[in-house]
Amino acid sequence: MNLAVSLLIATALSLSLPLAGAHRRVLADSPPAPPPQSFAHGSRRNLTYILAPGGRFQTFVMYLQQTGLVEVFEIQAHRTHHGITILVPTDRAFAAIEPSVLSGLKKHQVKSLMMYHALARHYALKEFDALSRVSPVTTFAGGLYTVNVTYDAGAIRVVSSWADAKVVRPVYEMPPMAVYEIDRVLLPDAIFHAQPAVEAIPPSPDGTTPPSDGDATKTPGGKAGGTLDAKSSACRALGRAASYVIAAALCAVAL
Repeated sequence: MNLAVSLLIATALSLSLPLAGAHRRVLADSPPAPPPQSFAHGSRRNLTYILAPGGRFQTFVMYLQQTGLVEVFEIQAHRTHHGITILVPTDRAFAAIEPSVLSGLKKHQVKSLMMYHALARHYALKEFDALSRVSPVTTFAGGLYTVNVTYDAGAIRVVSSWADAKVVRPVYEMPPMAVYEIDRVLLPDAIFHAQPAVEAIPPSPDGTTPPSDGDATKTPGGKAGGTLDAKSSACRALGRAASYVIAAALCAVAL
């Protein structure tokens, strides 16, 4: 009896060993499970890819690449809890600056200038209202590089010592990265101790020129207010002259 039980146990063990070995081989041949990923701060976005469409920001991208800041900005966005906000001047804004102003800067100054166009936190457009109440705001370049933010009925302006830039539109806005187009290059006094030579924004490719602060106010009909005022003055002068002629005629008849 004991011998029969022993034979049954031995047979069962001999059958189970190959199955266990096969199971281990299947586990060994299976690909390892992918590590868990965290999407708490959004998926990673390539900054140069974001700025590529339209070709309006090539100068800014060139300076970022020269100073190694593309990776720095992306690390701030995707490896911190704060994110980043980048204020990107257009190529036309850079073209308005006298070439010698930027070409005369040292590499560390160019790097500080580019970092001056970033804030070390993600800000949606609606948050600029609260941000305007805590001006001056320290930029990514550090404590000596601050800007003033103004918010008036949705119109946002970022003001440096030598430039007053308007936030034109969002280029990309999804946490942890916000990128906004601005119409002027921000110029800090930490780099420029006097007003740099900056011209009016050059014409756009379609031939139109943005109105400057000194332009005449446009009426809904599209005519300049100064022209209308001149015409009105001329009409009033003719009216007075006509009145004098009529008065003279009446005097002649009376006599």
